Amino acid sequence: MRPEIAMSWRRSTMCGVQPDVQIPLDSGSEHDTRLLRSAMPVLEELADQIAGTGLCVLLADRDCRIVRRVFDGTRVERGLETLGILSGALCAEEMAGTNAIGTPFELRQGVVVNGSEHYLEQLRGLSCYGHPIIHPATRRIEGILDMTIEASEVNPLFVPFVTRAARDIERRLLDGSRVSQQQLVQAFQSVRPQPHLAVAAIGVDMLLTNEVAMNTLDATDHVLLHEIAAELRPGEIREVQLELNSGDTVAVQVNAVPGTDGGAVFLMRSARASSTRIRRGVNAAPGSAHRLKMDLARMRTIPGALAVCGEPGSGRTTAARLLVEPDDAHWLDGVRAVVDGQPRWLRELIAAANSDASAVVVENVQLLPDAILTVLGGLIDSETQPRIVLTGAPMAQLPPQVAALVTRCSGRVELPPLRQRRLDMPEISRALLAELGGHWRLTPRAFTALSAADWPGNFSELRLVLRSAAETAQTPDIIDVSDLPPGYQSVTRVAHLAGRERAEREAIIGALSRAGGNKVHASTELGISRSTLYARMKALDIGT
Repeated sequence: MRPEIAMSWRRSTMCGVQPDVQIPLDSGSEHDTRLLRSAMPVLEELADQIAGTGLCVLLADRDCRIVRRVFDGTRVERGLETLGILSGALCAEEMAGTNAIGTPFELRQGVVVNGSEHYLEQLRGLSCYGHPIIHPATRRIEGILDMTIEASEVNPLFVPFVTRAARDIERRLLDGSRVSQQQLVQAFQSVRPQPHLAVAAIGVDMLLTNEVAMNTLDATDHVLLHEIAAELRPGEIREVQLELNSGDTVAVQVNAVPGTDGGAVFLMRSARASSTRIRRGVNAAPGSAHRLKMDLARMRTIPGALAVCGEPGSGRTTAARLLVEPDDAHWLDGVRAVVDGQPRWLRELIAAANSDASAVVVENVQLLPDAILTVLGGLIDSETQPRIVLTGAPMAQLPPQVAALVTRCSGRVELPPLRQRRLDMPEISRALLAELGGHWRLTPRAFTALSAADWPGNFSELRLVLRSAAETAQTPDIIDVSDLPPGYQSVTRVAHLAGRERAEREAIIGALSRAGGNKVHASTELGISRSTLYARMKALDIGT
C-alpha cells in the first residue's frame, strides 16, 4: 500500500470509522455560493467533455460535502447513488475513511485512490482522483474536485485533466474576489464625507476606514464588526448601538453590500448609552480581563479558603498569585504527590499549615489522593490555619471527591478558556508581547487568525506562538498572519460564525471535553448521532 494511503487508513481507524459504515448526509446546510459561482462554468464544460466516457465529476466544499455532481448519463448516476455518492454526502476522512475527497483535503494535494485503496467497502469498485481547490489569494482550501470511474485503477490522464479544471476554478475564485473587493471599495467610496462620521468597510479579507474610524476603532472592534457583518443577509440594513473597546458608545448603521461575500459598510456616530446597545457577551468581552481582576480582588477580601478552576494554561497560577501575598505563601503542587509519594507531600502540607505563612496554595488539586483530600478538608474547615487556596481543573472535570472539597471553599472562580475569549485576544496578546520586550504589535489579520484558533493549551500555547512569530517576523516590531506558525495562519470560518453557530460550537467542544474526547459519549450527551457530530465538527472547524 502506498505510504499516503497507509497513513490515511491509519487516520481513518483512529477516528473510529468502520469499513461497512454508510456515508453520512448533510443536505440541509447552505452551500458555499462563492465556490459554486466559480465552479459552475467549469463543471458545465466538463459535462460536455465526459459525455460517453462513463465518468462522474464531483465538487465538494471545504467541509468535504458533495455540493455538485456531473454524470455521464443516468446509468452512472443511479449506480453511484446506490453507493452513497449523493448531494450532501460528507466525505471527510473521519466520516468516510480514505477517499479522493477527504484525503486530498487532509494532504492539501492531489491524490489518486484506486479501487481497493478505499477504506469503505462500498467504494472499492471505484477509482478516483481528487484535487484540492485552493484560493490563490488566501491559500485556504475552498473545495475538492474529484473524477470517479467504476474501475480498478485510475486512467493516468485523470491527473492533468482534473488538475487543469481545478486551476480554472481557482482563477475564477480569484476573479470573483477582485469583483467582491471592487464592490466593497465602491460602497465605501460612495459614502458622502461628513464631520465626525466614522466609516468602515469590512470584508472577509479587507478592512477600509476613514480617518475618523481609524482614530476611533482598535483591533478588538474590528473583530466585533466582522462578527456583525457575518450575521447580515445581502442588502440588509441594520441600525444598532455598539459599545466600543474604548468604552464609548456609537450609533451604527450597518449596510450589507450585495455580492461581496459578507462585506458590509459601517456608519458610526457618537451616541448615548441605551438599553438597545450591543454589549459583548460574557464569553467574549474585551473587558473580561479587567473584570476578572476585579472578581479576584473581591475574592481576596473573603475570609476562608478559595478555589481557582480552569483548563491547564488558562492562568490558574497567575490568578492564585492575585489572591495571596506571593512572597508570604507556601506553594505545593499535586503533581509532586504523585512523583515524591504521599507521605512526604503530606508532611510538607502539614508543615506549611503550621507555619506563619499567610496562605498555602495547593495547585493541581485534582491529582491528590483521597487521604490527602481528607486532610485538606480539615484545614479548610479550620479557622486558625493559614488561608488555603486551591487550583485545579474545571469543576465539570473534577472527580467527585475533589469537587466536593472545592465547594467547601468560601470563594471560587472559574477561568474561561482562551477560545471563549476571542475578543479579548488583542488585550491578551499585547500583554504577552510586552513580556518579549520591544514594541511588537499584531496586524488585524493576525488578530483574526489568532481569535479563530481553538487554543487547547490556552495562554501557554499563545505565549509560545507569539514568541515564535516574533523570532521570524519579516517586518521589525510587526507580526502579520504570515509570521505566525503554519498551523495558526488560517483565518478559518470560526472567526465569522454567527451567534447561534458559535453557541453550537461551544456546546460541542464542552461535550467533547467532558467526555475526554470520546465521540460516542459526546454524541450521546448532545442527543445526536455520531455521524451528525462529525458533520457538525467539520462544519464548525472543531479539530478531531
